[in-house]
Amino acid sequence: MQFLLALLLAICKFSCPAVANCNRFKLSKVGKKKGSRKRNSSSKVVLRHWGGRWWGMAAATLRWVLQLHRDVPRAARFYSEGLDFSVNVCTLRWAELQSGPLKLALMHTNDSNLASQRVYSSMLSFTVPDINSAVSKLMALGAELDGPIKYEIHGKVAALRCIDGHMLGLYEPA
Repeated sequence: MQFLLALLLAICKFSCPAVANCNRFKLSKVGKKKGSRKRNSSSKVVLRHWGGRWWGMAAATLRWVLQLHRDVPRAARFYSEGLDFSVNVCTLRWAELQSGPLKLALMHTNDSNLASQRVYSSMLSFTVPDINSAVSKLMALGAELDGPIKYEIHGKVAALRCIDGHMLGLYEPA
């Protein structure tokens, strides 16, 4: 049994950077009471952080980020052509797009004041290989530059508003 526990810990350390970089993890058996002589009593092996936090099962995982748009197909085209998102589903009222592990959901709204509300809600930030090209593509698709492109020591940054006023950040590493 000790061999199996050690093997499971090695697999976890290989597959999870959080486990691999921390020496405070151990495997423990849970569910079986000490001194229990029942053969069928259930127990399972879990990865436990010495600080008391349980690992092996995430409490929550992000499914997608949702944005409200007046014209969902147009917004889906904006993200697919402007930032190379792949479109998984697109209807008049709902779209699901994906870029790497990020899923972006677009939902229809009848709110005509959506773009005119210049408030800063959530902001999607993207790393791009060429910021000038990305800004040009997005502006051709209806985005507005929110201030000039800034040339920082670490790279170039730009802020834009998409067709319905949502903030987008672009970053090109130096």
